[in-house]
Amino acid sequence: MLFVSCDLSDFKLDKLIDPSGLNPVIYRPFSSGSYVVNDYYTPFTWSGNTIVTADPLNFKLPPYPLNGITLNTKGIDSMVVIVKTVNETPMKYRYSITFNGKTLDSGATLLNEAATDSQGNVTGSSMDSIEYKLNPADINNLATASQVDLNISLHQPGTAPVVASALKYAQISIKIGFRAPINLFKLQ
Repeated sequence: MLFVSCDLSDFKLDKLIDPSGLNPVIYRPFSSGSYVVNDYYTPFTWSGNTIVTADPLNFKLPPYPLNGITLNTKGIDSMVVIVKTVNETPMKYRYSITFNGKTLDSGATLLNEAATDSQGNVTGSSMDSIEYKLNPADINNLATASQVDLNISLHQPGTAPVVASALKYAQISIKIGFRAPINLFKLQ
């Protein structure tokens, strides 16, 4: 017969009951969508090899309503909004996301256009990921917002002409999510 015993002094029991070393982080997807240029921007004729000369092409997407979405901020002191984009258009771009007067902007530097061949046809896509840190006031504004607005502007790439037929059905995909550490002491 074999007996196995253990000495409790080998265990650091104080670490098991002390939650200060625990820093759980939650991740939450929020919104995801793909937007075809032709569906949101049509002020000129989309014919064949017509060169697009308008700069920038601005379009506002339908607001994303937040009714029915609850963002419980108890225990959350800071939050990061993560915006991932895939640009399949032959134009550089910028975006801005607005809620309750707070704007998250992709910045002054234009984000990259998709790769094109010598005829202006799209042959690849560009991907970007930008993180925005929210303070407690911003988190509260997001928690009480009724909608989120998204605006996109497309800009000439400066390398080759943009052909209307290549731009017409091109799309930009945007995924928005959150990352937030939880303060366990505030959940009691």
